[in-house]
Amino acid sequence: MEIINIALVIIGGLVFFLGVISRRIREWNFSEPFAALIVGVLLSSAGFDFLDLKLFNPRILEEAARLSLAVGVMGVALRVPSSYIIKNWRSIAAMLGIIMPFMWIMNSLLVYWLLDFNFLTALLLGAIMTPTDPILAVSIVSGQLAKDKLPERLRDLISVESGSNDGLAYPFVLLPILWMAHRPEEALNHWVINTLFW
Repeated sequence: MEIINIALVIIGGLVFFLGVISRRIREWNFSEPFAALIVGVLLSSAGFDFLDLKLFNPRILEEAARLSLAVGVMGVALRVPSSYIIKNWRSIAAMLGIIMPFMWIMNSLLVYWLLDFNFLTALLLGAIMTPTDPILAVSIVSGQLAKDKLPERLRDLISVESGSNDGLAYPFVLLPILWMAHRPEEALNHWVINTLFW
């Protein structure tokens, strides 16, 4: 239990510190997620070995990741104007319906060819890599540099796409898992009926 308290103090301190210097970080064209990554590496076994994640219950880490993602997606929902989706549905549909499946296929082929995994594992890894992280997208679409260099419509499109594709990647992730666990016809039926329609 002591390790959890230490981790909570570190996380709280990091959030406070990044909040205090966030304006300065953005002036340096440096993002808060990247700063958090550097601190995480320094505290891990790759750095000063201050925190060992093996001591944590995997369920706690899973819930912390889920909470972080929920906060990121909620931030996107609050930042984008409510009328944006209705006015720009064609751009959003193209990003999520054409480009996202294309990225899944391309990521999977690259994993298959370059890393020499079997095809189903490559499909699964490609699906995991496909969605854009909404927390990292914040560093692209916010701040003075983004306001100066990116039109508002493009910033909103990146935000909506990054917030939407995490949930929409679920069918891409589930299809190879079902193929690994069931016969192809059974997996495809389950995927179409239970995953897509349900």
